[in-house]
Amino acid sequence: MLAGLYKEEKYEDVGNVSELIQKYGVSRVSLCKLRKSDGAKVLLDGMLTRGMKPNMETYAHLTHGFCNEERNDEAKKMFKSMVNHDCRPNSDCYFTFIHYLCNGGDFDTALQICKESVEKGWVPNFGNMKSLVNGLVSINKVDEARELITQVNERFSRNIDLWDEVEAGLPQ
Repeated sequence: MLAGLYKEEKYEDVGNVSELIQKYGVSRVSLCKLRKSDGAKVLLDGMLTRGMKPNMETYAHLTHGFCNEERNDEAKKMFKSMVNHDCRPNSDCYFTFIHYLCNGGDFDTALQICKESVEKGWVPNFGNMKSLVNGLVSINKVDEARELITQVNERFSRNIDLWDEVEAGLPQ
């Protein structure tokens, strides 16, 4: 980002970004890890204002940063913004987002993101999927949990025996 600002001769903005980096002593990725996602978003907004195109990793870190701060509404906006700015989330981005959404108890959104992931041919690991299924059951969405298990079993044959065990334990 700094290189782009130098190239555009935006020296005042270089100073502003440098101040943020000095203040926190880290990059936007680390800002998210330090639970300073708002500061990282300021950097992203500056990039967008200047016509710079952030990459998928930038959006993914912000999405996960907001989730880590238990700000799922901001995380959802960031994930949507990623797609709207033609950055295609990869499988890891989907899987990590599902993980954080389940940890935050947002099982409806996690289910939606999981379905998108499965449509692309990506299935989260068994632990994340089991968290999602158990979470759906906890909010009385047993039918949705069964449907998800069926969809995963139809498209991905591995772990069928584990899924059979999980499905057998679901409430009738």
